[in-house]
Amino acid sequence: MSGWQTVPSPPVANPADYAQVVAPQPPPPNWAVAAMTAIDPKYIDGIVLVTARNGTPEPAQWTVVARDSNDLGTLHKITVANGQVIADVQSMNAYESFRQDVAINPVQVQIDSGDAFLIAEPIAAANGKIIGHVDYALTVRGTDAAPLWTLNCFSLNGGFLGKVVLLATTGTVLSQAGFKNLAPN
Repeated sequence: MSGWQTVPSPPVANPADYAQVVAPQPPPPNWAVAAMTAIDPKYIDGIVLVTARNGTPEPAQWTVVARDSNDLGTLHKITVANGQVIADVQSMNAYESFRQDVAINPVQVQIDSGDAFLIAEPIAAANGKIIGHVDYALTVRGTDAAPLWTLNCFSLNGGFLGKVVLLATTGTVLSQAGFKNLAPN
């Protein structure tokens, strides 16, 4: 005898009897929400614009324009790549300064950039188009308005295909334009 004892196992419970608790996962490092949460906390309540170019579906970097709560609301243009801030410069863009009365709350963004791409892709496909890359813009049009995604979609050879505007809170498509009036890819 080896000295080992066998202990009876407890009865196996039905897995359906247990509620599975899954912690929320952070967004992939190149998604827009990851870029917004990577910036300094002094900017988080003052995000006015989030943009990126050449997403396939995700871009190499995001530009976040935000007010600095520690410096009288000075606008900064923050560049984020792979979830890390790589540049932070004061913004002198007049158009961006007009947007100072609005702010994007990252918590409201339930449809992230990758999700928005997955919504735009079948719209293009339904019109016989294949998206090669997307330019993204996340904006808010008023102080109590929901954030909006605007996706400018381009073909594999870089030609403009169309534009999709959707709510970043629900994914509801508000408008789509341009896809049907173009020659095939």
